[in-house]
Amino acid sequence: MTHYELPKGWVASCGCVGRVTYHPVAALNRLAYGSNTSFGPACGTCVKLVLKSTPLTPLPGPDGTGGNGIAFDEQQQDDGEAPSVVVKIADLCPGLGGPHCNATVKGPNALGSYVHFDLAWPSPTNAIPANFFPGDHDYGVWNVTYAFVSCQQWAGYNDAAALGSEWGQQNSACCPDDPVLPSNTQYGLTILQSAAAITADGLVGASSQRATCPPYWSTRAADPAIVPNTSNILSKDDGIGNSAASFKGESGAQRLWTLPWLAAGLVSLPPLLPT
Repeated sequence: MTHYELPKGWVASCGCVGRVTYHPVAALNRLAYGSNTSFGPACGTCVKLVLKSTPLTPLPGPDGTGGNGIAFDEQQQDDGEAPSVVVKIADLCPGLGGPHCNATVKGPNALGSYVHFDLAWPSPTNAIPANFFPGDHDYGVWNVTYAFVSCQQWAGYNDAAALGSEWGQQNSACCPDDPVLPSNTQYGLTILQSAAAITADGLVGASSQRATCPPYWSTRAADPAIVPNTSNILSKDDGIGNSAASFKGESGAQRLWTLPWLAAGLVSLPPLLPT
């Protein structure tokens, strides 16, 4: 996992309402996100992230040698001693976003991971505390364990104005309140296939905040997938200007240039599933 700056009120790739940034949010690498641009099957899902170790900084040695890295064992991760946060996926970390978000079906990222989260931190509203990351300096990259969970565990779930997609984007955005998850909540690389199975069951066609988003590209196909209506009427007059609707029909490369990729460091996961 890494972290990047997401301005307060920014409407990112999923098209979630700007107020989503008042609560913990993150971007996901495109392989797990399920789309090269705009929204994808991961949009709106909620993930519990638990810090595990600093992969680029060695741990202190028994004789005082080594580095000043940090690691939390399984017991510390389970009992809450390791810092953790539940985030909502609201943004895409593109394949061009450095060595951490460029995993493909042919191979992992530079740290050997297929799934990578980019945490929106520092948080513009202190939704994630400034001291969330331990240590006396910014390590930049962390190994984390992760589990996709119900968004009822997310801090913004009871904030009605922070749910759903920006009103003006219509079907160019998709951000369910609490989307249906596969039975295996640690699905990692299979997120796209799992979402496709849900689509086959007809859930995407329903106007439901429990629906799952299709990949954006499939909505442009000859037989387009139906985008669930996740619009939030509370955002109708909020004046947000960076609407995804204005980019409809542009190429993925053009779309990515509009994103505020001010990444300071990127946060990586173990390959596929946490250990």
